[in-house]
Amino acid sequence: MQNEIGKRIAELRRERGLNQEELAELAMLHRVTVAKYETGQIEPGALAIGRIADALGVSADELLCRVDKLPPFINMVKDAVPIVGDIACGKPITAEQNIDGYAELPDGVAADFALRCNGDSMTPTFQPGDLVLIRQQPEVQQGQIAAVGIDGEATLKRFYKNGDGVVLIADNPAYPPQVYPAGTDVRVYGLAVGFVRVW
Repeated sequence: MQNEIGKRIAELRRERGLNQEELAELAMLHRVTVAKYETGQIEPGALAIGRIADALGVSADELLCRVDKLPPFINMVKDAVPIVGDIACGKPITAEQNIDGYAELPDGVAADFALRCNGDSMTPTFQPGDLVLIRQQPEVQQGQIAAVGIDGEATLKRFYKNGDGVVLIADNPAYPPQVYPAGTDVRVYGLAVGFVRVW
């Protein structure tokens, strides 16, 4: 991930007509540090990612080469999956493992369960109350939206591997990246493959 981030920083910097020293000044960083980020010698932490994103006028997930968002809306059609509780779209909360209803699946969407969104960290992609359809799988690609467990707590974010650690990014730019170093109990529950807006 760090090589991708470095290339993205350099690309956006050049697009804005900035040299490394100018970017460093805007981001309140040292020029040598910016140079090392761009060459992949070191990886930026959450604070640096936020500062560089602000200096370049992009969101943190854009800086981290996020993938395209999900379609804006999917109608319910047929086939149903169990709703197994709530998932945080903000601060992680425990995902209750009891079934409290069923969500109908759109044609052509394969999912194993649904989780109800709480919080606004994934707006505008998801709104509080949306039922997010999850396909159960232990791994996702960089930038995909996943249901992720951190020390037993569940949250919905864009997922990035960062060396041996993990960075979780919200779609709402008001929320800073969540950085988890190697050794943190991070587990991917599954990939978000769609959602149902129930209001």
